[in-house]
Amino acid sequence: MLNRHITFGGDVIPAGIASAPHIIRPTRKMNIVPIAGTSREVVEMEDAWEAYDQPYSLFVGDGTEDSIQDALNDVAVKLYKTGYQVLLDDYEPDIFRMAYYQGPFDVENRKTRVGRFDISFRCRPERYLITGNTPVDVVSGGRLINPTAFNAKPLIHIVGSGDASLTISGQTMTFTNILDYLNIDCDKMDVYRLSSENKNSLMSGEFPVLYEGENIVTFTGGITAVTITPRYWII
Repeated sequence: MLNRHITFGGDVIPAGIASAPHIIRPTRKMNIVPIAGTSREVVEMEDAWEAYDQPYSLFVGDGTEDSIQDALNDVAVKLYKTGYQVLLDDYEPDIFRMAYYQGPFDVENRKTRVGRFDISFRCRPERYLITGNTPVDVVSGGRLINPTAFNAKPLIHIVGSGDASLTISGQTMTFTNILDYLNIDCDKMDVYRLSSENKNSLMSGEFPVLYEGENIVTFTGGITAVTITPRYWII
């Protein structure tokens, strides 16, 4: 059996991966419109993908006579978390996904020596690069290089006071009355301080994306520092 594991929400699931997981890619969202009186259709492609289910076959137990019940209880505690969590596995150590687990799992108990079971995570379509999850300090005029073919929606942290503007590859945000810092989540389209102090009213303009290749970052006014977590991803 392979000594490979899943990490979910920061916890290593105490069960081995019994076999290499299926390689699944998401379905692209699209609108298909039939053309009346013809055999043709108009296909309207969206810049979005469907969530999908990622199955794993797991096992607990080492083949001894010891009961596996405690191990299964530990698995359940680490699986049943609330909401989306970071999902990693040892087969793809360079990427992570955002997923949640609903259950259930049904264990095939082989005389209390080894328990085998299948589980499935509901995953967002993005497979995020580990390298794109590291915050990067950016000076005005600096650049970020998106190594993928997909537009990334970064998390931006700005430090400063008063009025300011921030531009990334021609996409400009303007801010008024910055107190000390702001977080800009371009995926959720939220501006906030702390974890829940909404500051969307302080920003105008568009939430920027990081295009494929080079992205130039500039800022003016009261901004004194910018840190960007790029969130590069692939499918």
